[in-house]
Amino acid sequence: MQTDAWLNQDDCFVPGQELFRSDRRFQVWVYSVSHSQLLLRSELAENAPRIDVLFKPVEAVRTGMFYDGLVIRCATAEEHARILAETGRVGRSDRVHILETSDGRADYVVSAAVGWAYDDEDVRAPSRLAFFPPASDPVRILPLAAKS
Repeated sequence: MQTDAWLNQDDCFVPGQELFRSDRRFQVWVYSVSHSQLLLRSELAENAPRIDVLFKPVEAVRTGMFYDGLVIRCATAEEHARILAETGRVGRSDRVHILETSDGRADYVVSAAVGWAYDDEDVRAPSRLAFFPPASDPVRILPLAAKS
């Protein structure tokens, strides 16, 4: 698995293909409506890099707040059709990303692109994948967000 990637070309999205896998715990870190971006961030682990996963532009989403273990894969043709129907996006060619956990839960993000980056930054440091306005920084909104 690549340590850094940005996938936004059609040939990157084969139905059912796994794009990303980690045994780490991730949480929804920030969602920005104005920039249609969703950032998932791994919790810090001893001697392990921080991992940021960014989706953009986000057209539809169904997520939990935490993922204990995370697999991101392209939706199968059947999942793709069902999710686009559920979200009222029938007839569109949107990319559907399935988010799976180690306990079998499956959520989704409909977005044109997905990428991830590994780095040694503090959990509270800005992501190098995207700019989020200060007002959307969870640490500024909920000071305990980074401590939970």
